[in-house]
Amino acid sequence: MSTYGYIYRHFLFPFYSRFIKKSQVYNEYSQSINRLKWTESELKHFQWQRLEKLLHYCWNNVPFYKKHWQQAGIESIEDIKDLDGFSKLPILTKQDVSDHYDKFIPNSAKGKNIRKSTGGSTGQPFTFELDELSNDARQAIMWRGYGWLHAGLGAKSLFLWGDNVGKISTLRKLKEALYHRFYHRKMVSTFDMNIEHLDKYTKEINQYKPETIVSYVNPLYEVAKYINKQNIKIHSPLSLLTGAEPLYEYQRQEIEQAFKSKVYNTYGCREFMLIAAECEKQSGLHINIDHLVVETLNEDNENITGEAGDIVITDLMNYGMPLIRYVNGDRATISNSACSCGNPLPLIKKINGRKLDVIKTKSGQMIPGELFPHLFKEFAGLTRFQVKQSNINSLDIYLVANEQFSTEDKQAISHEINKYSKQELALNFHMVNDIPLTSSGKYRVTISELS
Repeated sequence: MSTYGYIYRHFLFPFYSRFIKKSQVYNEYSQSINRLKWTESELKHFQWQRLEKLLHYCWNNVPFYKKHWQQAGIESIEDIKDLDGFSKLPILTKQDVSDHYDKFIPNSAKGKNIRKSTGGSTGQPFTFELDELSNDARQAIMWRGYGWLHAGLGAKSLFLWGDNVGKISTLRKLKEALYHRFYHRKMVSTFDMNIEHLDKYTKEINQYKPETIVSYVNPLYEVAKYINKQNIKIHSPLSLLTGAEPLYEYQRQEIEQAFKSKVYNTYGCREFMLIAAECEKQSGLHINIDHLVVETLNEDNENITGEAGDIVITDLMNYGMPLIRYVNGDRATISNSACSCGNPLPLIKKINGRKLDVIKTKSGQMIPGELFPHLFKEFAGLTRFQVKQSNINSLDIYLVANEQFSTEDKQAISHEINKYSKQELALNFHMVNDIPLTSSGKYRVTISELS
């Protein structure tokens, strides 16, 4: 770690967190690190204590849950005595939250929460809230997970990631640049990736010489293919972290060949931030069970391990808008085996669901699928959306809209997509009543039928 990185981790960030931001991020981070010295059984006991406290709070303070659980046959919250009992509670969907939004927020939290939105990989815009302590805790868990992959507090990092949508003021750009510099990281947008820019990315990496690269899977894979094909000498970071899409073995091999560094997969979503992350053994993704309850369910909504199931998550820290047994739209396989690395957190063997296809143009522009949920979440008039590319010259955009959607919104969407496609794609808008599920029962945001 560099001198600045060491100073940042041990002095600047603790001071900034405690006395400037007056947040609990560093305190939560320190405590979460200490918990990794526990056994798995001690962690599960701690998880249950947090869960039991949250369930009692929801029963008494969150209007939706008591009625929802009583309708499912739960006469008293005292009947829930362990995780087996907890698994009998009904699941929660995005639609449940959207239909009863105000009833998920305790009176004591109204007007005090942090409000966030996500397009989501399932193509259904979603708004949720969380309290400040929950926001601090999830940041702490992220830093802990990144930390065991050489990408923690103070690490010199380069992010091949998303960018702001729409027009951004010069002052905001300056503030964000200073903010990222303080955090010892460089942000490089992949939303305008094309063949010409691939060389730009390699030069950015060689010039910045990061200790770690954090990236969407497909952009990093495209950069790696370019490096290998052109036989470019590239800076080799200590690690490369991927997220937002499944990491396939052929992609991992291509990236590791290019950078001569290990690639580590992470899994998260905006509602909960980092859910799980690989370690150096790469035998699965360690689940943050001291912060979350992560379950996988079969078609009968029964808990399963060792085979693929729908992911259901409970945030143990969010008292501002508790999400209990929330279905996030992804699928995974939870492992029955422990990791040999010594980390007591249990494992997800594989993330089975979630795929955002790359949209391409004739000249070689490559628009990552992540752009579209990132863009469409900004429009309150959209209920669902999907983009589909059947030929190299056009893009079909399917929108399920409500009365808030306007002609100006449509023009704004066109403007943003044209910006990244360099106006090479004919944009065909289709206003529809519904968007069909895939054969596996999922929504796909971005579909490319190009070979």
